[in-house]
Amino acid sequence: MKTKDLILMSLRNLNRRKLRTFLTVLGVVIGSISIIMMISLGFGMTDSTKKQLASAGSLTQIDIYPANRYGGDMDEDGNQKKKKTDKVAKLDDATVEQLKKIPHVDAVLATEQFDAKINVKNLQGYASIVGVDPAEYAKFDIKLDSGRLLQEGDMNKVVMGRDVLRWLSNPQRPRMNGPSKDQERDPLTTKMFLTLDTGGSYDPEGQSTEPNKPNVKYPIEAVGVFRDDDYENNYYIVMPIEYLRKIKKDAKKLQSGANQNMYGGYMMGGREDKDNKYNNIKVKVDNVDNVQIVQEQIEAMGLKPRSLNDILVEINNSSKTQRLILGGIGAVSLLVAAIGISNTMVMSIYERTKEIGVMKVIGASVSDIKKMFLTESAFIGLLGGLVGIVLSYAISTLLNYLGVKYGFAGNMSGGGFSPDFDPSQLKMSIIPVWLALASLVFSALIGIVSGYFPAKKATKLSALEAMRQN
Repeated sequence: MKTKDLILMSLRNLNRRKLRTFLTVLGVVIGSISIIMMISLGFGMTDSTKKQLASAGSLTQIDIYPANRYGGDMDEDGNQKKKKTDKVAKLDDATVEQLKKIPHVDAVLATEQFDAKINVKNLQGYASIVGVDPAEYAKFDIKLDSGRLLQEGDMNKVVMGRDVLRWLSNPQRPRMNGPSKDQERDPLTTKMFLTLDTGGSYDPEGQSTEPNKPNVKYPIEAVGVFRDDDYENNYYIVMPIEYLRKIKKDAKKLQSGANQNMYGGYMMGGREDKDNKYNNIKVKVDNVDNVQIVQEQIEAMGLKPRSLNDILVEINNSSKTQRLILGGIGAVSLLVAAIGISNTMVMSIYERTKEIGVMKVIGASVSDIKKMFLTESAFIGLLGGLVGIVLSYAISTLLNYLGVKYGFAGNMSGGGFSPDFDPSQLKMSIIPVWLALASLVFSALIGIVSGYFPAKKATKLSALEAMRQN
């Protein structure tokens, strides 16, 4: 029997019992939709969570801290005890150069940190100052609300967050309940000083009242302002690392035993870290898919890398489990549909027993009869799968629309997005092309498998017995 004749005959047979065929196809449609939508919801939750992480920081950035920043046993000097088998690298220039040679690394930024007093007129407060190389700093994903980033040749220029100024208060009436936006100041137009004190007393203007203990003031000029939703940087002042080193050098000259822990060198837990030159090293990777590879190489150097990719890996692992569970729930519906296909084909055999006998008498082979029933069951699965895909995309579009309109999509990932995050980027349901194609193939296979035993039963019918039936 020709393939064309086989297909036409199968379609004619399905058309004989339209209602039964429709109900059987409907079962496959429901099963197909169940699987696609269940898995698509899992993809939607994963995607929303990834976007939440991306809004909180860069997914291609790796932060490296000294080993003793992450606990462990300390010696009497406050340094982490090392085992003989431990490989612990220092945060110094040699490490920076080694990091730059790792494949897929686009930039390496070494930072030094220092705490100093900041004065604006009669207000003062304390700020964490971060020193960076302007050229390397510009390679990172720094989002500014206004102004520009640091450039080569800048000295007392800084980039800062507004919260630094919001924490300022009058020394005689210190603020104890957090930053205030009541008196908003634009850092780009505010005259500011960093001050190193020597333990003396000060008037409301921040000037020393003891001539033999003068404070040292460094004028700074803000050229850029971090966005308010940049929680990582909004409480910091970033300046060229050479200018920071100058301030630190002056501070060491002024410091005494009483204030050594406040202004001395590279601080960590109130003590100077003699092993590490830098407080932190940031590494930018060329692509988020390569972050894990780079992170493993950094760990092999004896460093302690941390990145949002750590959370992302956990999310991917848990989301795979979620999708399997959701897909399994949807598969139950398709299993019920498979039973329906088998029942339809068995009933079809009983109704067409005489027809099968006639086909055998006129020369139809056992293979032709089997192919005919398998083709019919495959058409049921294929048609149900196609309709299921179309309806799944329609339902997915509707869910995404409602999710954006009523905020369901953000709730699925627990919220936590930055204030200016565009909610239209969130999707409750995501149906990749491969999922739709896989569902179509799976539905057709379900149809074929469901029709196999009925088709085999049809081939075993005796032609003479079949011809005798009315």
